[in-house]
Amino acid sequence: MDWNNLPQDLVDLILSNVFAKDRLNFSVVCRSWNEAVSTSPFRHSPCLMFYQRSKHLWRFSQHDNFFDMEYPELENTIILSSNHGWLLMTSRDRKNLFFYNPFNNHMIKLPSPTDIYTTICFSHPPTSPNCFLVGITTDMPFRPVIGVLKHGEGAWKVFEYYNRWHAFDVSHSPPVLLYGLFIFLDVNGNVSSFDIDKHGRGSGWGFSVRPLKQRRLRRNIKAQFLIKPKGEEDIFGVFAMHDDNRKIRVFRLDLDDLSWKLVEDLGNRVFYVSNTGSFGYTTNVKRMANKIFFPKFNGDSIVYYSLETQKYHSFEGSYSSNNSYDLRRMDLATWTMPTSSSTVDPTFTRESLAWF
Repeated sequence: MDWNNLPQDLVDLILSNVFAKDRLNFSVVCRSWNEAVSTSPFRHSPCLMFYQRSKHLWRFSQHDNFFDMEYPELENTIILSSNHGWLLMTSRDRKNLFFYNPFNNHMIKLPSPTDIYTTICFSHPPTSPNCFLVGITTDMPFRPVIGVLKHGEGAWKVFEYYNRWHAFDVSHSPPVLLYGLFIFLDVNGNVSSFDIDKHGRGSGWGFSVRPLKQRRLRRNIKAQFLIKPKGEEDIFGVFAMHDDNRKIRVFRLDLDDLSWKLVEDLGNRVFYVSNTGSFGYTTNVKRMANKIFFPKFNGDSIVYYSLETQKYHSFEGSYSSNNSYDLRRMDLATWTMPTSSSTVDPTFTRESLAWF
């Protein structure tokens, strides 16, 4: 069968129903099939992953297609962060911390932190020697506590910093990495930087600014997400607002004057946001562009917000609404992005799956 002779729309439809590891297997059958996968508009699309407690199954949602998976290793666990095709998990009693790859079932056990962090993230795939974890809590808003765990180390290094500019109440949104600095977002739209190379010194906790100048907007934020689109240097903030006709506002962080600039149109970008993993990239699929996908459902259909219509819509069907009040929220769900290194079952050695 020569897939080059099939209509592209048909190829895209088939590939939109092929999940994660099966898509990789699909791509290695022959050259023409690999080309079909590499040019598919759905090749970068994340999956929304969440636990169905009544069924004891984990569900993946991708373009309104559902895939149920059983992971006995993840019973009574919580997702803390998602990146590079891996999940950072903890047991509900917070005593066990580990990485888990849902696409090949690999697990890497980690030393548990002594603190409970508001948000925690990791920089590289956990099999990389460059991987490190950063956790932050701001129970005392002027004294953020940051813990760092580097690959090969058996204990967290924890230091308390002093925020001399203003209170910083860190949000659940994962930070983004830019020019070697972690950029954190707080619940009022403020941003601060952390330099891991200076961890333990006062200068490690860098600039801390109030880029959202309007006080009314800062008070109106009910949810906030930070995104650095793939291949870009720009940082975007997505804010869900209280009592505002425009329920979702998007800003770009201007690094010259450290202020948020209102964004009216994302162009050909598409964002996927959640409390534990957010992704953004450019797309050549018109129906996907200028949209923000949330971990929310209308029935069984996933919901996005369109900057063009300034309304919520379902991915399939005719749902449309000015607000999200009647939607089913999945606050513990995460977006996870399969990668070639995470879906293939490579020659992982026992050493590469050991943290130290």
